[in-house]
Amino acid sequence: MFHLRWPSESSVRAALEPVAGADFTHPHEGVTRARLDVAPPGYTLDGYGCELGEGRAVFDAAVRTIRDFGHYPPAFTGVVRLTEGFEPGLVFATVARHFGFVSTNPCRIVFVVDEREDGRFGFGLGTLPGHAVAGEERFLVQLDPATGVVRYDVQAISRPEMWLARLGRPAMRLVQRRFQRESMAALTRSATNEGGANDG
Repeated sequence: MFHLRWPSESSVRAALEPVAGADFTHPHEGVTRARLDVAPPGYTLDGYGCELGEGRAVFDAAVRTIRDFGHYPPAFTGVVRLTEGFEPGLVFATVARHFGFVSTNPCRIVFVVDEREDGRFGFGLGTLPGHAVAGEERFLVQLDPATGVVRYDVQAISRPEMWLARLGRPAMRLVQRRFQRESMAALTRSATNEGGANDG
């Protein structure tokens, strides 16, 4: 779904309602839960991540940020949930500004990894009809019990779905790489600032 200007939250929710119960736009539901070495045929596999800091406070701050979709880069993206909550089945849209227009990209949470006592938290999303790409992406934060290091780990499979994304695949990859860089920066900033404040 493409727009000339940033849409209102009410208009995004209205656009999400017709696709909320739709099938995912790919046949690989749950594939990113496990570590992937190769993507399914026709898809691109992306994997990236970074160290966020050290300690339980940093981990807890990263968890809160993920739950609030704060790892989405605020400079050019936003998230609108169809309903409140954070659980499998939650429908939301990623709204993104790029190349002079705005796209609304419907998603649904496929699974949630909630193992906070063991230092793991994250979720996987799948794409719904109207998303510019088809695929699945998993965001995970982990606290190493031996070293105390907190890491952000992401893996995704994707392929262009809408005609504009197919025509502009190199441009689509530029947007994805920007998202990767700025997502790591946003989560690092939030986790270290909030976690450091909690330590103090």
